[in-house]
Amino acid sequence: MKTQFIQIDGIEKISLQTQELNQSPLSATEVIIQSHLSYISPGTELSRVFGLKEGATYPVRPGYCTVGTILKSGRDDILAGDRVLATAPHSSAFRFDPAKSDGGVLYKLDPKTSDEEGAFLEMAWIACNGILPAEVKLGDRVLVLGLGTLGLVVSRLYQSMGCEVLGADSQKERVQRALAMGIPAIDCTEADLIINSHGTFDICVDAAGVSQAEATTILCASKYGQVLFLGSPRTSHTMDVTPIFNRIHMNMLTIIGAMNRRYPFAPTSGSRMNIQRTMAHLESLLHSKFIDVEKFISHRIKPEPDEVLKAYQGLMYDKDHYLGVIINWK
Repeated sequence: MKTQFIQIDGIEKISLQTQELNQSPLSATEVIIQSHLSYISPGTELSRVFGLKEGATYPVRPGYCTVGTILKSGRDDILAGDRVLATAPHSSAFRFDPAKSDGGVLYKLDPKTSDEEGAFLEMAWIACNGILPAEVKLGDRVLVLGLGTLGLVVSRLYQSMGCEVLGADSQKERVQRALAMGIPAIDCTEADLIINSHGTFDICVDAAGVSQAEATTILCASKYGQVLFLGSPRTSHTMDVTPIFNRIHMNMLTIIGAMNRRYPFAPTSGSRMNIQRTMAHLESLLHSKFIDVEKFISHRIKPEPDEVLKAYQGLMYDKDHYLGVIINWK
């Protein structure tokens, strides 16, 4: 059985590779999946395509939001014919072992969950890490800096918990998109201007993954506030850090690294939270359209190198029009 997959060969160099799929006997944790579609990560993948991550090597197989059908299974909890979400690269078919995956997700989807909702589910889970580590109280004032996919989802989730949310982004189109989703938002990311117009916040979330944005979230936090770094900075930035450290100390802030590796996939002794539990809740929010996937997908493309590169360039340089991109493998 031949399979095709997207490969990043270098900065802004994309190819579609073909190889024979390994058909040797499966281990007790492995499956073979036929892909339906996959969702492009606008953070991790762009850092590789545009060489933002220092020390990145090539070639690399990108992607970690793929939905497909199990063709063969060595497991007893997921069987042939089941439809799943896997943290696997963009590929038409693949052999997958979650124990060896960067993310470790092999999740059986609810029959009511569409393929596009299933692929988006991984991004929604990542957004949850901007909430789960925090101590959230009813009526908390929350600032979310960066209104891309993660920022929009985390804003909606905080709203569902009874918080007063303000989104902020320098891109006016993103602000308009947030407003259309019912998220109060402003096109300003300067700490002094935000504080002068809206005061300080109990919880501040950086969903932009930019060093300056993380500094702004610290400066905008109230005394005893919590600051969550949901985004991951990848480019260098020079600034005077003394006011930042001073604010952390004087306001007694709690700084939380909110990467999506904090919790185990399945229920585990010693951890109250797990990915399975959270994804089941997120599916219910997708079904009710509280989080409406249609509002997060701007483009649907074929797995062709030119189309994939155009999508990456759009997500990087045309953020007003590119929000989420689906690759259709059917």
